[in-house]
Amino acid sequence: SECADQLAKEAITKGDPFFLPKPPSYLKSEIKSSDLSIWQDNWDNGETDRSTRDIVPRVSNKPVGWNREEIMFVTGHGTFPSYLHRFNLRTHDNCSCGEKGDPMHYATKCRFTLSWYFQTQTVSLKLQWLKNILTNYLS
Repeated sequence: SECADQLAKEAITKGDPFFLPKPPSYLKSEIKSSDLSIWQDNWDNGETDRSTRDIVPRVSNKPVGWNREEIMFVTGHGTFPSYLHRFNLRTHDNCSCGEKGDPMHYATKCRFTLSWYFQTQTVSLKLQWLKNILTNYLS
């Protein structure tokens, strides 16, 4: 037993290090982790689309599960005057009623979409209100 202990001690202190190569799955996992970290950093420190970041604060490779209309509502990417104006496809960003034509306007204020209104929320509750709309699978 003492002989075995002595040999083990010598192997640890005097032996040549023996390195096993990491499997490809480890490398793949490390690359994915690094990519997500870089993406999250860009998402946190970017200067555009802060409204979407407020609703989806963490990046992920998993889809959020929203349908096309919900994505357009949250991102503002669609046939909204405010979006079309950004790309010079309209001369102004106003709705026909005269106010800025963004998704929130159509959902809460526009007289032309009155029958589809959501109840307007206070500024402090707006983020939670949007999250509730997007997680209500019965609507």
